[in-house]
Amino acid sequence: MSTFPVGSSVMIVLALAAFGAGSGRAVSAAEVTLRYGIDDDRNINRLPQVVAEREGMFAREGLEVQVVPFTVSFRAPPGAKPITMREAMAKGEIDMSRQQLPLLINDVMAGGKFVGVSVAVSNPLYFLAARREIASFADLKGRTISITNPRDGITVWTRKLLALHRLDDADVNLKNIAGSEARLSCLNSGECAAASLAQPAILDALAAGSHALGVTNEIGPQLYQVDIAEAGWAAAHRDTVVKYIRATATAMRFIQDSKNREEVVKITMEFMKESEDRSRQMLAYIWDAKNRVLPQQAAFDMNSIKATISLLGEYGVLKQPLPTPERFIDPTYAAAAGQ
Repeated sequence: MSTFPVGSSVMIVLALAAFGAGSGRAVSAAEVTLRYGIDDDRNINRLPQVVAEREGMFAREGLEVQVVPFTVSFRAPPGAKPITMREAMAKGEIDMSRQQLPLLINDVMAGGKFVGVSVAVSNPLYFLAARREIASFADLKGRTISITNPRDGITVWTRKLLALHRLDDADVNLKNIAGSEARLSCLNSGECAAASLAQPAILDALAAGSHALGVTNEIGPQLYQVDIAEAGWAAAHRDTVVKYIRATATAMRFIQDSKNREEVVKITMEFMKESEDRSRQMLAYIWDAKNRVLPQQAAFDMNSIKATISLLGEYGVLKQPLPTPERFIDPTYAAAAGQ
């Protein structure tokens, strides 16, 4: 799985050559190429994609996946205006990427032409980390909690988690901060009493003395992240999409199979650039069946999609009448992949 910056044909050729030399096999001229955009190389949610590459699952499908990195706006230098993955996809510079289902819904409702083709991550594993003096949810009353943005799924799930513990929006001060690292800083500084954090930021919070009050997937089955493509491109390249889905679904089963755990630990350490101990901590949450993080198949659970849409309606992100799941996802690609 090669990596190259968007907009450089020379770098594409170099990346392909490097991949063939480094992997010990030549890149076949007949091999299908898929350009996949990512905005965070060290993201545990990429694990199935990384495993599919390292274990040869893409190669067995005759697929070459070229990873194209992007810089999200909140990580960009001051004054920079980086192109988004969706803009690049609309221009034909990349073929696929992944996106939160709630953000995909927002984009499509605003006129976007993207469609979800398979499940990347089933349930959101975001921890509500709290400072040591916050012993319970009740102690958060009147305090500041850092979230993402009002239309973001992480925010909506966190609000629902608070509601399950008898805290309404009016009971707390919700502060919008993009990025787990920035939210962690707010928590560590004491400005925030609690923060919604992904992995590995939650491990840093725990090491600094905070603790986890809860996990967002306690609210029940949702659908967090989906593989997306421009609808017209996906229809014209159905076989390529199906190959990708089949390989990543195989990787998900590989990750969950207990006999592969030591290999999965090694892969996680390498691509996340984390210690063995921290890698095992992150994987323990994924391997724990009750967390329902990775799907066992790439097919869409329509009930989970309906639950996500319903929750967005409950918190005013979507207006009535609520749209149907079919407006945002196309289940036929996963079906064609046998998933």
